[in-house]
Amino acid sequence: MRSLAVLFAAAMLLPAMPARAAPADGHTFFIQLFASTCMKHYTHLEGLKDAMAAEHAAELPAEKSGFFLGGQPGKAWVRSDSDGVGYVVSLRDDGICAVFAQKADTVMVEQQFNAIASTSPKPLVAEKLMDQNKMVETGPIHTISYGWSAGKSDNTQLTFTLTTAVSPDAPVQAMASLVRTQKDH
Repeated sequence: MRSLAVLFAAAMLLPAMPARAAPADGHTFFIQLFASTCMKHYTHLEGLKDAMAAEHAAELPAEKSGFFLGGQPGKAWVRSDSDGVGYVVSLRDDGICAVFAQKADTVMVEQQFNAIASTSPKPLVAEKLMDQNKMVETGPIHTISYGWSAGKSDNTQLTFTLTTAVSPDAPVQAMASLVRTQKDH
């Protein structure tokens, strides 16, 4: 229970983390959207729903949101950057929050994701959990994952995962997610 309290306390620090100044481009918007939705609201997921409503984000109907929810119950919203490029923010009822980009500069997205996920606010400790390349039907994909926890004695962690696909034929070129999970010991 103590580790859960530490995670929640650290969550209060996330909105206060300094924003990384960068030009207004797709990969920056993607990471900023992930930070301002999934990272900001993970301790109070109803807050994400409220924020999407306040921003008048278009909610996808059930028949279109299934892909972004992995077939699970939840909600998905469409967001656009200043150039009108579309992104999807999804929140499953089981607490998995994700942001999807149909088109992305995968190298830049990976660099920015690594910058925010590889360093945790104190007292949490960041640990790289996965760095895997795979070949799928549409081409190569790369998955990177980090865990934030209160240390070795903590049984839970925040798991940050990014999957990128370089192929323009991929249905999604970038997907970042955040969920609280049990640690593998």
